[in-house]
Amino acid sequence: MRFEIRGENRLGITRDVVNVLTDQGLDIRAFEVTTHHIYADIPAIRPDRFPALAKALKQIPGILDITEIDRLPTERRRAQLHATLAALGDPVIAVDANGLIAQANPAAQAISTTPEQSLRDQNISSILNEPSIEDLRQGGFRLPEREVTLAGQTYLLQVEPIGHVDDGSDATDDAPWGGVMVFHRPARLGRVITALQDRRHTGFDDIIGTSRAMLRVKSQAKRLATIDAPILILGETGTGKELFARACHRASARADQPFLALNCAAMPEGLAESELFGYAAGAFTSARRGGKPGLLELADGGTLFLDEIGELSPYLQAKLLRVLQDGKFRRVGGTDEITVDVRIISATNRDLEAMSHDGTFREDLYFRINVLGITLPPLRDRVEDIADLAAFFIDRTAQQTERSTPRLARDGLDWLCAHDWPGNVRELENTLFRAVALLDGDVLGARDLADAANGTAPATEPRPRTPTDNADTAQDSPTPPTPQTDLIATALAQSDFNSGMDLLEREMLARLYPDYPSSRKLADRLGVSHTSIANKLRKYGIGT
Repeated sequence: MRFEIRGENRLGITRDVVNVLTDQGLDIRAFEVTTHHIYADIPAIRPDRFPALAKALKQIPGILDITEIDRLPTERRRAQLHATLAALGDPVIAVDANGLIAQANPAAQAISTTPEQSLRDQNISSILNEPSIEDLRQGGFRLPEREVTLAGQTYLLQVEPIGHVDDGSDATDDAPWGGVMVFHRPARLGRVITALQDRRHTGFDDIIGTSRAMLRVKSQAKRLATIDAPILILGETGTGKELFARACHRASARADQPFLALNCAAMPEGLAESELFGYAAGAFTSARRGGKPGLLELADGGTLFLDEIGELSPYLQAKLLRVLQDGKFRRVGGTDEITVDVRIISATNRDLEAMSHDGTFREDLYFRINVLGITLPPLRDRVEDIADLAAFFIDRTAQQTERSTPRLARDGLDWLCAHDWPGNVRELENTLFRAVALLDGDVLGARDLADAANGTAPATEPRPRTPTDNADTAQDSPTPPTPQTDLIATALAQSDFNSGMDLLEREMLARLYPDYPSSRKLADRLGVSHTSIANKLRKYGIGT
């Protein structure tokens, strides 16, 4: 039986309790003492004998209460620790200062070469060649993250020290008792990256569009998403290919696994190869120690989206083909074969079938990635969706620039529907962002949109009202020009389009910077990368 004794913090009270237990001939299995609490585990006590024992203990001066408990505090903490370690999918091993394994969670035990034999009390060198215990001790059980091989699998190793030995010596830095070694699988890191990047959790229902063309393609994509096979998404630039790729991933059986993306046109062949396949230790001069996993490893079990796949070089096409054939590849500079289970979703605005015929794209790779196909309609074929898209982009831009949401005048909507939009939804988004960011009033009309689409600022004189304006916004009055508007218009009149965009960026950043006085805060506010904002602030001399 286990019980708790609550009492005063009196000198000698623990000795008095032990004397009573000894006088009754009880064998104490475990005994724990904290301030105001004494815990005991005495197997010989039967339930019918406990009231008499409790009465005898209460005769001790300072004893306040005695209650039965299910576990001692140490047992409870140990059970909680074991449950926590068991819940971790990554292998976790605790070693002492001599390299002996003191604790190993089930994930670590499962990868042991002898799973039926406990890892406890074995030397860590029996399952891990590098780093050695000497390296760990020399580093105070604190080492930079590095790649290691455990039971034939690649992991990213993280080591943290456990406590310090207080031996009463005059040493200025006591040695740790040991360390905790956490082995992260690349795919688990991929899930973390996915969780940090995919904040929108885009599904098919989140994709704006109720036109017949969009309803048809969304219905087709929903059916194909559940089939675990490669998908090729075709469509003009700016039609939302990555949105559909993310939605297909979330509708698949791999939804809780990583979703990672690579733009094949955004980097040279060598960089694209290392990003896609990773590299081994010492593969090149600037390579990170221990090597680096590529996107294929990070996406293991999940989905890899290859945007603009038509831009891949013939060499990378051949390497990718083997991954699609048998799921195997080698890192850059590596000799070991790595096996992954990754679903490939590709996208392009190029005619891959024609490229495969003229030899600029491998025909066998084309057939491998085009098992399932989706073709996205251009914006001109779904004009009915422009009103909903415009409302969404106008509202989001207003939030990003911290202004009230302007209303879209009827002539403004007519202009949007009549425009050609060769850049599709992306061009529509950019045009509306410029128009809203530069708008001085609260009504967005055709003139404002035309100026934004042409890369020019609003006119310095109020634009005349049209009958369509009055029909939609009868209570609105023209907003007079401001000195700020005059400045932008004058500068743009004397510059080319790119200079105008620079001026627009400078004006917007200068307006927001006082309220978000750091590159990180401003980047978070605008929803863009910190590096991009930092470069822009330096470029325009803002905040320096």
